[in-house]
Amino acid sequence: MKGMFILAAALVLVLVAAGCTGSGPGGATPAPGTPTVTDESVNETLRVFTIEAQRSLDTLDANVSSAAAALGQTGLVGPGAETVLLNLSRSGNYTTDGVTFDTNGEVRAVMPEDYQFAVGANIHGSANILAALNGSPALSQRINMVEGFRAVALSHPVRNATGGVEGGVSAVVRPERLLAAPALQALDNRSHTLSAVQIDGTIIFDTNVRIIGQSILNETQYGTATDLAALAKEIVATPSGMGYYRVNDTAVTVRGIAWQTVGLHGTEWRLVVNQER
Repeated sequence: MKGMFILAAALVLVLVAAGCTGSGPGGATPAPGTPTVTDESVNETLRVFTIEAQRSLDTLDANVSSAAAALGQTGLVGPGAETVLLNLSRSGNYTTDGVTFDTNGEVRAVMPEDYQFAVGANIHGSANILAALNGSPALSQRINMVEGFRAVALSHPVRNATGGVEGGVSAVVRPERLLAAPALQALDNRSHTLSAVQIDGTIIFDTNVRIIGQSILNETQYGTATDLAALAKEIVATPSGMGYYRVNDTAVTVRGIAWQTVGLHGTEWRLVVNQER
């Protein structure tokens, strides 16, 4: 299935209407004033995608939180810590590895063993690491990992018996894998394209894997479809919304795009459903 914006560029779509209602994570999916069969299908797909994606994120968050609590007992290094990290790395097929880091932001332990080369690396410059060392969990943007690939990392502080921050733990996650199962559940044989986009415009999931990592804010890809470029800006700027477009100036068929927000600890992902046949 083609990616949402590759499809849009190829067909030179013309946006005919767009509206939005900001409700944030967990809010109701917006619907047009006069629902059509298309609207209902797009909205239902988005509803399920949103519920299941947020559930996956919440499960990830609970797993990292539990690991942080266990590491408060075992310490950041040693066999006990390695067992905790190995279990964290196996908690979902989307989690590649788990790491601990000290108050200087230096990696102290990594599991599985394939990533042992990362021990000693300084990751203090990452916003999620700084947040954890300041006592708050945080989910990073899609960034270059010391493990050698681009992914996101969810970090939690590790506290000692008196409540002081001893360091932290991070789970390194491939968002395209984390969102695959929610997307499959949401599609349910419908002819739609699903995407997930960071608020900086970076595509972190798409049913066309070739466009993951690209930005929907790159206006050159839309050619003369300037309204489509404006819609891309609306998606990253607004928690939820719905728009309509034609495949060309004379087409009778109007298709819909709707989006909603999921996230953790202030990091937001826009989930996007585009009607496609």
